[in-house]
Amino acid sequence: MRNHENRAALRVPLNCKVKIKVLGARESHYGICKDLSVDGILIESDYVPRYGQVLEVQVLPPQKGPVVPLHAIIQVRRCSEIIGSKLYEIGAKIKEIKK
Repeated sequence: MRNHENRAALRVPLNCKVKIKVLGARESHYGICKDLSVDGILIESDYVPRYGQVLEVQVLPPQKGPVVPLHAIIQVRRCSEIIGSKLYEIGAKIKEIKK
């Protein structure tokens, strides 16, 4: 079970695709946004970032429609392996919402 004591803001559970881009690099990685708050995001991915790394993410809406993707700059606060899989949980602080 996840440890949520340090969270100041309520997280909303999601299950949306997310595109992850390392700033200054061309490569993109993909994952699933598991939850989101006003200042944080939790992503599951096979990508392993460094602590403090700044990434650009696009969280895609769960279904097609008039909703635009959330486009943000985040900073990695933690990355931990999900036991029994080749996936990692990436916890990050939202630094900036892009337009």
